[in-house]
Amino acid sequence: MLQSEVGSAKLNRAHSFPARGRLMCDFTLPSAEGGQVSLYDYRGHANLVLFFAGDAADLRENGFLRTLVQRYAQIRGQDSEILVVLACSREQAERAKHQVQLPFPVLADQDMQIHKSVGAVDVHAVPASAVYVTDRFLEVYATWRTAQGDNLPGVSEVLSWLAYIESECPECTQAEWPRDD
Repeated sequence: MLQSEVGSAKLNRAHSFPARGRLMCDFTLPSAEGGQVSLYDYRGHANLVLFFAGDAADLRENGFLRTLVQRYAQIRGQDSEILVVLACSREQAERAKHQVQLPFPVLADQDMQIHKSVGAVDVHAVPASAVYVTDRFLEVYATWRTAQGDNLPGVSEVLSWLAYIESECPECTQAEWPRDD
C-alpha cells in the first residue's frame, strides 16, 4: 500500500484523467538535460507543479510559464518542484529550455502518450495546456485542463494550494525522507 493511500488517496480508475484525491500515475520521460526523469524520483521529497504544454513554440508567449519562472524561488521554498512536459522531441525540449531560460526540469513527451493520459489534448488530439498540483506522495490536489474548458490558474492560486498541502502535513518535510540514491 502506498503512503498516500493510507491518508485516503486512491489510485486512478483505468481510462480516467487524474483528479483531486487520486494518485497521479507515474511516468518516465526524457529530460531536456539528458537522461530520464520519473515522477517517482520526487515521491516523498517534493510537492509537484506539473505543467503540460504544447510544443516548444508555445512557451515564448505563455504568461503562466513566465510567472512560474519569476516565482520559482518561492515555489522551491515550499518544498516543491515544477516539471514542464512538452509535446516534442528531447532535442526540441532542450532548445526550448535554453531559449526561454527555464530553471526547472523540462521533459519531452514526443508521442504525446502522457499528454493524452492526463487530459492535455483537445478533441482533435492537439496538445492543450494542463496543470496539476500534487503532494509529495503524488496525490492530486488541484487540476486545470484547458481542453475541458478550464483557464490556467494564476501562480498565486498554485502557491495557495502548495501552502494548503503543507498545512495538511507539516511534519512531512523533505528532511524526513531519505533519498534512495
